Amino acid sequence: MDNYPNYEFYVLNYDFNAKKVINFNIFQNWSVVESVNEAVEKYSRNEMNIDELREEIRKIIAWQEWGRREYEISVGDAFETNCDKLEKWDCYAQALPNINLITDMCINRYKEWIIRQLVVECI
Repeated sequence: MDNYPNYEFYVLNYDFNAKKVINFNIFQNWSVVESVNEAVEKYSRNEMNIDELREEIRKIIAWQEWGRREYEISVGDAFETNCDKLEKWDCYAQALPNINLITDMCINRYKEWIIRQLVVECI
């Protein structure tokens, strides 16, 4: 049995080991997975409403993936030679406009995970 639902949301990030930009799952960070799962569990027990859950998920992603160098890429014109003109985009900045979608996905994946747990117990 899986310990947690399979949460997935991809943003662009720089893999310094491979020396290239990759599609990075923001839920690859274990602290994000654990904290989001705890929040979704509270929501499923009616201990918070959807707006509170959305804000909690936003805070969790910000706490782990906002302004930390390993979660930043530099973005700009393909022909720009002045690095000072590039913008820093972190994983949080890319996830933020999609926070409603991310929240809905987390709720749905949690429900699917619970159903799988129940099916396995019945077998």
